[in-house]
Amino acid sequence: MPTNIRSYPVAPDSVYVWRGFMAPAPFTAAKFATFLGSGFVPACALLQPPVGLRAYLPTLVPQANKPKAVPDQTALMFWANSQSHNLANGALAIRIYQNLHGDAYDMTRSATTEVPVALPAAATRLKTEQPYFLFNNPADWMLGKTLHVVGARPASQTAAGFISSIYKWAADFQKNAPKGIDAALICCGDDYAVAWVHAAVATSSFSKCLDLFASLVQVHLKTIPRTMNIKAGLWNKWDGIDYSKPENTSLNIQLTRPPKPGPVK
Repeated sequence: MPTNIRSYPVAPDSVYVWRGFMAPAPFTAAKFATFLGSGFVPACALLQPPVGLRAYLPTLVPQANKPKAVPDQTALMFWANSQSHNLANGALAIRIYQNLHGDAYDMTRSATTEVPVALPAAATRLKTEQPYFLFNNPADWMLGKTLHVVGARPASQTAAGFISSIYKWAADFQKNAPKGIDAALICCGDDYAVAWVHAAVATSSFSKCLDLFASLVQVHLKTIPRTMNIKAGLWNKWDGIDYSKPENTSLNIQLTRPPKPGPVK
């Protein structure tokens, strides 16, 4: 359980936006959920804050009627600064954790660009598989509220038309953000789009602020990640996160965040 809940806002280009696709058959969705819950997600939350992880929001996208082109998992990993993630790989524990990816993910499909860039002002569409931030100011995504939507491209729309519609939505949202929104992230592939918005203090209409985005996709998940405290450490007897429980589908794990990232020597 976190012992330090001071706010640590980070810059919008200090997040890694993960869209993961599970390994192909004979690997199964049940095995994927067990892999995430029993080790991978808790390990991320417990191992990486000492070297700079400042917020972690993992989501397991429901499999029911989900097209294969839509990611099986999404996650936001916010780092103290834009160098922290790469510097963390100097630590043995982090390299061991990173090597777990290949056990459950199709890395050919999952190894896409993760670091967001500013939304281009003069464009008509987004670059596929490139995450974007809509507001260039720091925010603390572990605190406050986040809304997350995962959706597929409607069958009636071309990939080009779909990507263009998401760009138009993003550009308008950037100019006319609902009151209280201090950060937003999007990413669009040819066949899917994902979005997150954050508010330090959510208004009563917060849950509706991505309704227009949701109208542009075939929605497979719309949720406010649930705040979770991990009450076990690396050496405690604990089975991990039970992903058979719907309330664990999308989480905002409350990290123990040291005041400064420890040195990686």
